[in-house]
Amino acid sequence: MPTRWGSRLLFGLVFCAALGLAGRAQGLPVVVVFYEPGCPDCARIDEVLEALGPDLPEAAVRRYDISERASTRILRRLIAAYGIDEATGVVPIVFVGDTVVIGADRSQELRLTDAISRCARAQCPSPLARIELSAFPWRDAARLALLVGLVALLALLQFS
Repeated sequence: MPTRWGSRLLFGLVFCAALGLAGRAQGLPVVVVFYEPGCPDCARIDEVLEALGPDLPEAAVRRYDISERASTRILRRLIAAYGIDEATGVVPIVFVGDTVVIGADRSQELRLTDAISRCARAQCPSPLARIELSAFPWRDAARLALLVGLVALLALLQFS
């Protein structure tokens, strides 16, 4: 009986760990917008995104207010990952797949719409994946260590 119980527990642990890792990858937005409250160009970009309506679900867009310290850190990391000139300082800045749109004139609006439609067809990765991959995945390493420890414990219990 301990063998059947142990194998079911092991299967359950592996299944839960796999779901946790998959959910993390799938929960990332496709469009990342950096804005400043009261910015008229930022409002224009929001109108463009809202006009896309059903083609772009709200969960696919993540907005960051650059007046918040955490948002500024994320923006700096994305700027470095995309190789953008640090002195840009213009909002809005929108990241879509491999495309960066800075500002909100008519050509930038068209470029943004084109980038989003390309990503809708080609399943672009999230811009945030670029900065998450550059950092060491401590959470994933801890989960793996826990899983390996539990498997080792189960093996010890079954063979003793």
